[in-house]
Amino acid sequence: MAQLLIRFTQSPFSNAKSQDGLDFALAATNYGHEVKVIFENQGVLQLVKSASIKGLKNHTKRLASMPFFDIEECFVCKTSADNYDIDHVLANTDLFEELECEWINAAEKLALIQSVDHVVTF
Repeated sequence: MAQLLIRFTQSPFSNAKSQDGLDFALAATNYGHEVKVIFENQGVLQLVKSASIKGLKNHTKRLASMPFFDIEECFVCKTSADNYDIDHVLANTDLFEELECEWINAAEKLALIQSVDHVVTF
């Protein structure tokens, strides 16, 4: 089947796109696709544990289930984490370690995008 890269670019608090992206990623594995994920731009905020707001549930527990769905390649854009000044926070979180996230720079991100069959952005 196809290799998919799911790009999480939205904050988990502004709308439901981050939850939709996670639903899509988990469902894609059920159809035999190899799924990789990258958190970039405001999407890095999904990895920070916080309370639910604006009627949107915090889905860090669901993110932590990705390895059970064979989503094991997880990447975090270092530049985005630096922009939100949360790189030190993310590096020390249980979620970051559970997902075995890897920091990548702009060149590595481009190589990742070019290495997959399809890219889906949420």
